[in-house]
Amino acid sequence: MTSPTRGAVRVARCGVIGLSSGLLAVVVHAGAGGHVPALPHVLAFAAVVGWACGPLTDRQVGFGEIVALVVSVQVTMHVFLAVVSRHPDGVLPSPSMLSAHVLATAVVVGALTGAERAVFRLAAALASVVPRRLSPPPAVAPLRIPIAGHPEQPLAEVSRRRTVPRRGPPVS
Repeated sequence: MTSPTRGAVRVARCGVIGLSSGLLAVVVHAGAGGHVPALPHVLAFAAVVGWACGPLTDRQVGFGEIVALVVSVQVTMHVFLAVVSRHPDGVLPSPSMLSAHVLATAVVVGALTGAERAVFRLAAALASVVPRRLSPPPAVAPLRIPIAGHPEQPLAEVSRRRTVPRRGPPVS
């Protein structure tokens, strides 16, 4: 079970990854002569990227994973922007567009790698200073109280009682 703080940190990490990757892709795409989509399209794309990176946020993400994530976001964002701007011939990037996306990838990877290290160093420093709980957490399971019941009987005894009733002499 995750704590509310841990959940908020996961949402914040996903949001930073989605917004930094998506918005920087839009900025360099527009800077290289591409079309700028409407803000709701960009925010929807950033939200999808943030949602997609959710499984990565339960641990520290390495450099290779960040590179793979950002490269896939840059490629997907370029294709998305080409389709939204209704220029299917713009799916293959021009040299200036390709260099702009490579530069954006390098900037985002550098920023996210540094932020990732800083967040986990800060968390380790706080964990070493914050006092830990000395008593075990309270029990949350329901208390079970044993209730005396019928003594268990062997299955043979139960089946014999039900199938072969005892018969005595007829009542006169």
